[in-house]
Amino acid sequence: MVSLSARLKRNSLPPLSLQTPLSPRPTSSRPSYHARLAASGGMSPGNPYYGRTASEVSPEADETASGGGEALWHGTPVFDASYWHSKGGMDLVREKHSEMHASVEALTILCSSGDSNWHLESMALFWPRVQVVDIEYNTREVQPDTLALQWLCTAQDCALFPQAQLYRLTARWAGCTEVFEHPLCSAFGSDLATRLALLDRLPPLAGDQELEMRFYKYRVLFLTAVSFAMGAMAKTAAGSRAMEAYITYLFKTDIFAPTSIELTDAQPQHLQSVLAAINANTHNISYDEMRATTSTAALQSSLRRICFDMHNMASGRDRIIFCAVHFPNLESLIVRHSPDFRLLHDDTMNLGVLFSLRWPDLVELQLPFISDQYAKTLQSKCPALRFLFVLPESRYERWTAYSQSFTTDGLHGLATHWPMMRQLVVKYGFRHALSTQNMDVAPMSPSRISFGSAKRSTLSRRTSILPMSPESQFPTPKTDSLPGPWPCESFVIHPKHRNLCVLRMPYLQLPFSVALAMLVDVPQLLVLEFTPLLRDPAVSPQGLASTLRRRVSISPSPQLNAPFADSNVVYQLDSAKHPLESMVLHDACTTRYITTSWIQIMNTFLQLSAVSFVATSQEDVTIGLRIKLFCSRNDASFDVDIDDQSRAFQTRIDFTNSWGRAEGLASAC
Repeated sequence: MVSLSARLKRNSLPPLSLQTPLSPRPTSSRPSYHARLAASGGMSPGNPYYGRTASEVSPEADETASGGGEALWHGTPVFDASYWHSKGGMDLVREKHSEMHASVEALTILCSSGDSNWHLESMALFWPRVQVVDIEYNTREVQPDTLALQWLCTAQDCALFPQAQLYRLTARWAGCTEVFEHPLCSAFGSDLATRLALLDRLPPLAGDQELEMRFYKYRVLFLTAVSFAMGAMAKTAAGSRAMEAYITYLFKTDIFAPTSIELTDAQPQHLQSVLAAINANTHNISYDEMRATTSTAALQSSLRRICFDMHNMASGRDRIIFCAVHFPNLESLIVRHSPDFRLLHDDTMNLGVLFSLRWPDLVELQLPFISDQYAKTLQSKCPALRFLFVLPESRYERWTAYSQSFTTDGLHGLATHWPMMRQLVVKYGFRHALSTQNMDVAPMSPSRISFGSAKRSTLSRRTSILPMSPESQFPTPKTDSLPGPWPCESFVIHPKHRNLCVLRMPYLQLPFSVALAMLVDVPQLLVLEFTPLLRDPAVSPQGLASTLRRRVSISPSPQLNAPFADSNVVYQLDSAKHPLESMVLHDACTTRYITTSWIQIMNTFLQLSAVSFVATSQEDVTIGLRIKLFCSRNDASFDVDIDDQSRAFQTRIDFTNSWGRAEGLASAC
């Protein structure tokens, strides 16, 4: 079996099963599978859709299917039949099946239209615990061909898949990726008959009308997500017309009612052409009769997730032209950015009118960059936000073209504004008035980037940091350096944040004592990622050893190299049985963690399973292995993992420097 994470890297579309976790489909009306498919041509043993009904499944299984869509995917054992077939053919698939079939809960297959029937042979094996059958199919046909329907019939066979709940087909053709989900034992949308009736109102297109109707009906019944490669489909006039017609039906009618749409490989002018095609209405569709939404500006009301994968945020005068009025019920908005070298001088951080209006229902947001100003905008425009990710492509985390100011104040606002926030991930280097020349300017004092005297005094009482503690005498970044980590002497989350579960901020440098004190104010945090800021023993005062001995109650020899930890904070965390499960430390592969005092501090987290040290060089890897060995020999209740990112780290630095040289050459031309 292969991990689910490896599978999801290959498929960028969301692993949604049965319904979007953020907005479950209604479960009060549960028509049978026969009744749902009768609208597409009747049910008979000869019909390829003939199979099991919802009544054949127990109420307990049906409740699990309708209420735990994510459980079918996240963390389940996955059997990738295509992987084993590529290694040793069907003989190896049968061998691995005999070893693993008793524990497999998801069967995945990747195949193409020209392959042999090995995928049918794999499905014909007995899968007693499989709940999800996921097939990725590369085809040249836009129709659900015979092979796709054979897979559906096999997935419906109770003798082979007694616990199957979902058959999912991901079909890729001509720059378009479509996801079809066939629920085998769960509720179906009550508006199905209404949407099928809308097909009769579509204007006929030139070509085979029966073939065209099959195309529409299959998507009305099973389509859940679509991804368009805008650049590929716009290369030809025919491709552009087909894409614009399909997008018009997706965006402006209730026929297909997808929950997720991705526009990849996109430029701002592509978005302009899509909206222009909808407004032009070249197919003479009566929009008022084809949808329930009455607003003339609104597009698709069924849409819950949309992704814009942009090559450029701005191109000339073109910007992102979509906003909240177009998608009134949107819950997940994802914006990615892969900059185009040919348009260096365009604004790289321009989101157009995306946040000109409030997104009242937006729960998840992913952006490729952030600034203090954008942070304030999000606080006012996205009141219901629960999942916020700032994730530029890995090479662009420290890119100087993302040069707008982003400071610890902006990050602090993101971490404290939304009381219902569940996950906050900011993998984005700090920008502090980057200079274009090397100037001997006195940098800002670290004490001036804290969050107010009241919060600073609160933290001082909680962590008992000494007035002249070496931990507060931070190295200050140079104004002409690359964007990256920034030291912060206080990071107080007040009032207590009782819903935050994941907090990843790898470019924030915090003293270890401050990070531990922060955990007191985030009592449900499961994952914490940051860069510890440790003091330099070379400048440590001699009188500090006794203070450290009192605080950690360990013999004096290793203490001078141990991180600070206030005994009161450790006691509070121990008494509250803090549920922290994972801690990720950047730039922390030092011998200061080879000490029993640190192990004892971390052992207070009873549910802590792993501490990961991110290594940026081979020297870091060597020291990390020493830390791992020391912890294993000294009763550490957690595992130590070494995440070797030395190549990725150097790639980010080299990539950023190369862009700087390229910009210089471009400006000289």
